[in-house]
Amino acid sequence: MARIHSIQLKRHEKVVANVDLPGVPIETPGKVLVVSGLTWLRYRVLFENGVELGMLDGRHIVRPQDFVPVDQRVEEAEAETTADAAEAGGEAAAGGGDNEWGVPAHLLERSKKARERLAG
Repeated sequence: MARIHSIQLKRHEKVVANVDLPGVPIETPGKVLVVSGLTWLRYRVLFENGVELGMLDGRHIVRPQDFVPVDQRVEEAEAETTADAAEAGGEAAAGGGDNEWGVPAHLLERSKKARERLAG
């Protein structure tokens, strides 16, 4: 599932394409023409190859100094996934749950007794 990544840019700020876009190869420089949105900031960008695209956000464009090559991004994404899984496992163990979903034992017992009452 793709997440919307917020990025705070101003009009006329220089950016580069973070991913391949229709008619715009990755790492193509451009300039922000329009900033719009309140909760989801999106941008209209004129790229150096003459293509103008709108509805772009942090998934699509970044500042030139923040650009990370694709081969390095894959390693970072794998590291983030591993860190997220370890963190979730640590929360389940420390979170006071008796199962993988973190449901407390007294609620499990209450459900078990209710099912027994209804069955018999």
